[in-house]
Amino acid sequence: ERSVEGLWSTIGQIIDTFTPTECANYFAAAGYDAA
Repeated sequence: ERSVEGLWSTIGQIIDTFTPTECANYFAAAGYDAA
Protein backbone atom coordinates (compact mmCIF):
# COMPACT_ATOMS: atom_id res chain seq x y z
CA GLU A 1 0.00 0.00 0.00
CA ARG A 2 1.42 3.37 -0.99
CA SER A 3 0.25 5.72 1.72
CA VAL A 4 1.69 7.23 4.87
CA GLU A 5 -0.54 4.98 6.96
CA GLY A 6 0.57 1.94 4.97
CA LEU A 7 4.22 2.90 5.42
CA TRP A 8 3.89 3.22 9.20
CA SER A 9 1.99 -0.06 9.35
CA THR A 10 4.80 -1.82 7.52
CA ILE A 11 7.45 -0.20 9.72
CA GLY A 12 5.53 -1.37 12.78
CA GLN A 13 5.56 -4.93 11.47
CA ILE A 14 9.30 -5.09 10.74
CA ILE A 15 10.80 -2.92 13.48
CA ASP A 16 11.37 -5.85 15.84
CA THR A 17 13.52 -7.63 13.25
CA PHE A 18 16.36 -5.17 13.96
CA THR A 19 18.36 -5.26 17.19
CA PRO A 20 19.35 -2.04 18.98
CA THR A 21 22.97 -2.81 18.07
CA GLU A 22 22.10 -3.09 14.38
CA CYS A 23 20.30 0.25 14.54
CA ALA A 24 23.23 1.91 16.33
CA ASN A 25 25.65 0.53 13.75
CA TYR A 26 23.48 1.83 10.91
CA PHE A 27 23.35 5.35 12.30
CA ALA A 28 27.07 5.34 13.13
CA ALA A 29 27.89 4.24 9.58
CA ALA A 30 25.65 7.02 8.25
CA GLY A 31 27.74 9.57 10.15
CA TYR A 32 25.42 10.32 13.06
CA ASP A 33 27.05 10.83 16.46
CA ALA A 34 25.57 8.92 19.39
CA ALA A 35 26.25 11.83 21.76
